[in-house]
Amino acid sequence: MTDTLETLRAFGAAIEQGEPEVAADLFAPEATYEEPPAPILRGRDALLVFLRDFAARHRDVSFTISRAFTDASGTRVAAEWRFAYTRDEDGTRRVFEGISIVECDEDRRITTWRGFSALLG
Repeated sequence: MTDTLETLRAFGAAIEQGEPEVAADLFAPEATYEEPPAPILRGRDALLVFLRDFAARHRDVSFTISRAFTDASGTRVAAEWRFAYTRDEDGTRRVFEGISIVECDEDRRITTWRGFSALLG
């Protein structure tokens, strides 16, 4: 992958396709994932547990990046996105819009993800 934006796109594709292992592998072993008010996830293993649970309970997932800005080194990106899914339990469709600041290491693995989102529907 050439930069952090490509890593973010690969993450979106993996969750859309229901591939939690692929998505988790895009994170460094000690990565942090923060999206208040949810608790911070620390480490790839915690992310994998979360992503597996999500994939098992949701369908029709989409993650669309509408605008992004990458720094000159290609290791940081700020991205606006829309994330949507349907809950298997009751068929409820949820749509969120948000922004995340994502940082990657020299191997282009995500080290920090800090996001904020709002439920649209």
